[in-house]
Amino acid sequence: MPTDPLRDAEVAATYVVSCVSARAGARLKQGARKAPLAQQPMGRSLDLVATTRLLGVSQPVAEALVAWGQGRRRVHLLDRVPRPVDVLAWQARGERCVSLLDHEVATAPHEDGLAFAMHDLCHLEKFFDPAHHAGQVGFFRAVNAAVESPRWAGFLARFDADFVCDLEHVVADMNGSAVFLFAALKMKLKMAVRRRGARERGGEARVAGPLDEEERSAFAFELDTLLDHLQVPGGSRGPAVRVSTRRDDLDAALAVLAHFEALGCGAGKG
Repeated sequence: MPTDPLRDAEVAATYVVSCVSARAGARLKQGARKAPLAQQPMGRSLDLVATTRLLGVSQPVAEALVAWGQGRRRVHLLDRVPRPVDVLAWQARGERCVSLLDHEVATAPHEDGLAFAMHDLCHLEKFFDPAHHAGQVGFFRAVNAAVESPRWAGFLARFDADFVCDLEHVVADMNGSAVFLFAALKMKLKMAVRRRGARERGGEARVAGPLDEEERSAFAFELDTLLDHLQVPGGSRGPAVRVSTRRDDLDAALAVLAHFEALGCGAGKG
């Protein structure tokens, strides 16, 4: 469980302020906020973030730090880059993480430790967006249960390393609507099926265009298997099959969202 939110948020705010100040110098303070993000004192750095616009510190980053300090965010403060599986498990519990990295730690694809921390804080706000929080928790809970199953390794073994990387990206570095997350996972699976078919035929996988008949058949089987792993019930199967990144089936999207919101309802409320 996260520890002391006020202490941890002040540590994170101090890290951000000191890094930004080192770059901005006299330009650090961009003026007072029209409406402070907090009414009560929390700490020197948090108070500065709450009352003053700082160069390069976006609104979501400032709001994340203040909400964290107020105990409205469940956050693990780290000094390392977490494993994707750990981020997934935390999100399945309604929690997220923020990493404050030393200068010698590799931060790619982010420029440096500050960029890494800003990225984490932006994702923190997206995860706790009231419009999408319960659905995200439900989605990550379903995926985490699948990943922890002894049968999951056999499913992954049918695909290439790129699919594993794509999966890790979806579950550890994407936040937003549960429908968007699920549709993105489906698309990654579809492309993995296409690559596998191309390898089996000894050719190059197409990077665009609809699946051919053989690919569609293979994808339908693998999607059905994925839905089994995610324990999607019969009544939600049809909508889960129809929903896509094209956002062209509102009824299916609403049904998928309702399923994941039910899984995540009441979890991780800050």
